[in-house]
Amino acid sequence: MPEGLKTLFRPITVMVPDLVLICENMLMAEGFVEAKILASKFYSLYSLLRELLSKQAHYDWGLRAIKSVLVVAGGFKRAEPDLPEQTLLMRALRDFNTPKIVKQDEVIFFGLLSDLFPGVDPPRKQDPTLEEAVVAACHTKHIDPDPAFRLKVVQLEELLAIRHCVFVMGPPGSGKSNCWQALQGARAELKRKTKAVDLDPKAVTPEELYGYIHPATRDWKDGLLSRIMRDLSTEPNEDAKWIVLDGDLDANWIESMNSVMDDNKMLTLASNERIPLKAHMRMIFEIRDLNHATPATVSRAGIIYISTNTGSQWRSLIASWLLTFKCAESTTATLRTLFDRYCEASLLFIKKECKPMVPVEDVTLVTNLLRMLEVLLTPAVLKKCSDHATPPEEATRIVDTYFVFAAVWAFGSTLSLKDTEDYRILFSDFWRSEFKAVRMPSRETVFDYWLSPETLNFEQWKNSPHFSTVEYNSRTTAMSQVTVPTPETCSVTYWMELLLQAHHHVMLVGSACCGKTQLVNGLLSKQKPDERLSHTINFNFYTDSRALQVNMEAPLEKKAGINYGPPGQSRLVYFLDDLNLPEVDKYDTQSAIALVRQHFDYGHWYDRAKLQLRNVQNCQYLACLNPTAGSFVINPRLQRHFFTMAVGFPGPTSLHTIYSTFLEGHLKGFNEDLQGMANNLLSAALQLHASVATTFRKSATNFHYEFNIRHLSNVFQGMLMAQPSEFKDPTKFAMLWLHESERVYGDRLVNYDDLTKYKGLAAAQAKKKFTGINLASFFGENADALVFCHFAESTAEKVYDRATSMEKLRHTLDEALREYNEMYAVSSMGAAAHRGAAVAA
Repeated sequence: MPEGLKTLFRPITVMVPDLVLICENMLMAEGFVEAKILASKFYSLYSLLRELLSKQAHYDWGLRAIKSVLVVAGGFKRAEPDLPEQTLLMRALRDFNTPKIVKQDEVIFFGLLSDLFPGVDPPRKQDPTLEEAVVAACHTKHIDPDPAFRLKVVQLEELLAIRHCVFVMGPPGSGKSNCWQALQGARAELKRKTKAVDLDPKAVTPEELYGYIHPATRDWKDGLLSRIMRDLSTEPNEDAKWIVLDGDLDANWIESMNSVMDDNKMLTLASNERIPLKAHMRMIFEIRDLNHATPATVSRAGIIYISTNTGSQWRSLIASWLLTFKCAESTTATLRTLFDRYCEASLLFIKKECKPMVPVEDVTLVTNLLRMLEVLLTPAVLKKCSDHATPPEEATRIVDTYFVFAAVWAFGSTLSLKDTEDYRILFSDFWRSEFKAVRMPSRETVFDYWLSPETLNFEQWKNSPHFSTVEYNSRTTAMSQVTVPTPETCSVTYWMELLLQAHHHVMLVGSACCGKTQLVNGLLSKQKPDERLSHTINFNFYTDSRALQVNMEAPLEKKAGINYGPPGQSRLVYFLDDLNLPEVDKYDTQSAIALVRQHFDYGHWYDRAKLQLRNVQNCQYLACLNPTAGSFVINPRLQRHFFTMAVGFPGPTSLHTIYSTFLEGHLKGFNEDLQGMANNLLSAALQLHASVATTFRKSATNFHYEFNIRHLSNVFQGMLMAQPSEFKDPTKFAMLWLHESERVYGDRLVNYDDLTKYKGLAAAQAKKKFTGINLASFFGENADALVFCHFAESTAEKVYDRATSMEKLRHTLDEALREYNEMYAVSSMGAAAHRGAAVAA
């Protein structure tokens, strides 16, 4: 601060408060006689907790936290004045700090409590009426009333009674949303109406959240949060009202909430309007972590942390699913046994030994298993299992076999080749050695087999009815529009189609050029338009929530009121390609991802102009993601909603199948000599590609030296431009292959040494595969020019052919340039550029 400005202020020194004295005074005010002793114990406990517990961002041992516990202790004192004061304080310290203590710190926390209050262990103060209502609400929502979950719901109610702002924290899939929704249902059971309004603050900009003054007109434009808060505060009734802010924290929006979260309970807007948070209103922040929250923010809210370390969430998920899955009791008992047998061991192995393509939670893997069981255990299968004519042993075998087929893909679907380790092979070896009740073929991996519903035997995917061959006609169909089935693509398409029909969301994960987009487009092209429409959205660095919302609303139509959906009775599939490409802000969040997650969790988003809710119905998502590009991963709270499948690069056999389909289909109109050289051409192209990819590696200087299947496809795309009228000689077609390969591979090389090395590789393949064709003249120091183009003779005839004379080619280019400069005199071009290109070619 400048000295001239500093002199205008009066300096004040603020000392660290004497917490022992403050505790003593507050305890005396609450009616405690032993205030001096208890204040010392209180301060000792919080000092030790600050030093000994792990450094969690949500831990707060400051004055606000102390005051909250002392207020609770005073309430206990007035409710039960006859109990010993040490017992009352110990209960308050235990019951209102336990919700935020992570699992690893519980031993230290309870150890310190027992040391400071020896022999004191009062039971938790319970409200039987509330706990019964929580159980009833869980049954209504088809949630397993697990004791740990019920405790968190009750703790949330107790926290809301003393704090008007609460952070509900935990990893993805820990049950945060279910926690406050179950409490809302329990309060409804007790005839205590509670209204909850949700909003993801990251799905809109801070200006759209709070409101802003228009810079040109100086008019005030309301924000979503200010509108919601004002509407709730002006409602005439005194029913409980919750504003649920479900989204990641960042300083841009959470710091503006400080005046609401402290004792002022007032939202102050840029328009000087002040909106109060009334006594019957609460704010619930459902968040993943507090990495970008300041200590001032953390201290202003009560915190309840829901851990996933014990695995209670996925066990409760299974129990809830068994309650709603309609099948015979014997089948339910068999399924319960199978869950116990396979789940825990598989989850532990994946966590310890495997690296999925993207991080996935245990709850997500178990959810995948449940989704697969739903699509495999059809009513016909369940009817056969419950039929009295089916022996119990046979019924058990049927369920067990289907369960194994589903479990293999549910737990292993995210595994592939990563960091030179093929985790699918590792998982396959584990499965065969660990689980032997259902025998799978010993050859290849467990992912290479399909379960035949007729025989209940595992057969190779190429023998399944879902595998088919395609006839390719290059004259009517572009190469990019055809998906050639292979055993790998057959398995992915099989599961995608089943899950799509069951209205589940699917994500394909894999490196660039492994065919993710092609697989999805091939599946969507088979859908009936009157049943399922699709809308493709290609994400990029600049995709934000506003642009995405406009794009997603384009195919929708208004139904009734605030409801929107696809036209007619059809369902809409949003295909989100390159989902992880949007820009990551400095708080590690992406607004476009936040908007999609809001739709996943709540089924709606907000009209940014009218500030009204829009329920978007009958929609589901398919997505593709490259974990080596963009942000690498997406918000795990969105990731967990997808059934994630890893897509690897096709193997040599599959590559041969794919490109032989294209090449042989194209050569059907050519003479027999050309058709007979298809295998040699295919083999030469595949082996040259493998040699180039191995020889020229990506480096810091040559970061573009990356050769994948897309480049191989470009080679074949060039060969497919040949026409029977121009190509009648095998030698000429071999020249075409050399030309296309050099345009794809050679033109990416940066120096003559690399180019010479490439030409050596190409010459070796040409000599090996085309023994009867002399191609030596195109290699060496004085090699002949080899150029194929659409203007070999003239620009008038668009025929793809070899340029036999470089002088004639230069003349053609000069004529084309002259015509261009005559038509576009303003942007005329010189001759140096195209002559250099022609010489280089």
